[in-house]
Amino acid sequence: MSVNFDYKTQVLVVGAGSAGVTAALAAARNGATTLLIERSGFLGGISATLPWLGFHDREYRQVVKGLAQEFVRDLVADGDAVDPCLDPKCGSTFSFNFHAWKIMAMRKMEEAGVKVLLHAVYVDTLRENDRITGVVIETKTGRQNIGADVVIDCSGDGDVAARGGLTWEKGRTKDGLVQSPTLVFRIGGVNRQELVNACKDPAYNYREWLDPYPDVRERFVANLDDLPSFIFGGFADLMQQARDAGELDVPQSRVVGVKLHEEDEFMAVMTRVLGLDPTNVDNMSNAFSSLYKQVTPIMNFFRKWVPGFSQCVLREIAPIMGVRESRRIIGDYILTGEDVIAGTEFEDAVSMGGYHIDIHRPSGSWVESYNVQAYTIPLRSLISKDAENLLMAGKCISATHEAIGSTRVIPICMGQAQAVGTVSAMAVNKNKSVRDISVHDLQNTLIDQGAEIGQSLGEPNLEAIEKYGQLPLEDAEKTSGEGDPVTSGAWLSSKREEREVGSGD
Repeated sequence: MSVNFDYKTQVLVVGAGSAGVTAALAAARNGATTLLIERSGFLGGISATLPWLGFHDREYRQVVKGLAQEFVRDLVADGDAVDPCLDPKCGSTFSFNFHAWKIMAMRKMEEAGVKVLLHAVYVDTLRENDRITGVVIETKTGRQNIGADVVIDCSGDGDVAARGGLTWEKGRTKDGLVQSPTLVFRIGGVNRQELVNACKDPAYNYREWLDPYPDVRERFVANLDDLPSFIFGGFADLMQQARDAGELDVPQSRVVGVKLHEEDEFMAVMTRVLGLDPTNVDNMSNAFSSLYKQVTPIMNFFRKWVPGFSQCVLREIAPIMGVRESRRIIGDYILTGEDVIAGTEFEDAVSMGGYHIDIHRPSGSWVESYNVQAYTIPLRSLISKDAENLLMAGKCISATHEAIGSTRVIPICMGQAQAVGTVSAMAVNKNKSVRDISVHDLQNTLIDQGAEIGQSLGEPNLEAIEKYGQLPLEDAEKTSGEGDPVTSGAWLSSKREEREVGSGD
């Protein structure tokens, strides 16, 4: 059936989180007429609410460059950020002014000629045979049909693919449950020195990942006085004491977050809901209610129990929930956890990652983690197997539940997005299918534009390893176990007994 389009573009990007912004910028800079649609009133999505982890691998080599590095460079140059700080578990963390990033993202869209539609809600997918011809959106103007030559799904939930009848999966193989989400919030009024002193005290067990490796712990902790930003994950005994005293009832069992580059600020990453279905509106609404209920008791816990927080104040709650996992669109290749751990180098590599597999368990209160080698992401994992012209970037790429535990972090999503935006522009400029674009030509274009796909990774950064320490690749899984107590059913969301799979038409 013929569709009348209200607007047509060469490249359409759905969703303006970190992946969507990067994909749209790459497509436009490579010469494609580009439209970016976003349901919120700002660009950046979750990347505008918290620090970015994972620019570097466990050997402290920078595995994500290109546009992501440009964003970092410009934010630092403007005085709105500090350079990424190295970390033995997460590679690195980048702390910046979140609102400055939103301003910059909008400016870069304008400079590149990207047409941006905010408060534009994706409604449906338009499909003819094996082509996605466009999408339907709803705005204050009314319902509109948007046509496109190439569509990039950066919705985070794989919405375009799902409503277009393409194949997708969701959650763990055994039960379909996805990683637990978090609503982050920013705390001010923190006494940095008191907090750092507590981190140095072994009694608090700061960064318990490092506990089995005292040499690594000693090296890293020795740098805390000089690190403008550092990652937090520990103080479990302190939380248990508060729980035993009847003063804390939340599902999280550790103090988790990031000491931000601002002297008195801390980002708490401690709320969570178990058993979320991120594609169910009732479930998502109930989850928000549960997450907000956790903020006040966590703040009270900080003020009474955590060194440096006695005078702390709540400064900002993120406007959106951090959903770590949703639908994953099945592509020409499914990236696996084994690929990530082994550091697989694919012939059609178009981006890289090096962040540990970090799975926030759907049914426990902590995480499971596996260290990885620097790995590549193949173009085949960024193209839907059921469509001629649908690509994806972000947490909805073609990967397993385990692999997504690494590829989902913001810098790695940006690397994927630069690749799909670039290949989309090359396809429309040459009037070809994205599958017919020479991978060699694409790789050379990405390299010329500063992306890292292994060509300049170099040797391990021995100076950084000496200074900050290095966890062994075969580091045993560290978890608090599936059996961790969740003291209240209020933190439980839904549970699906079957693995969820969507099939193509």
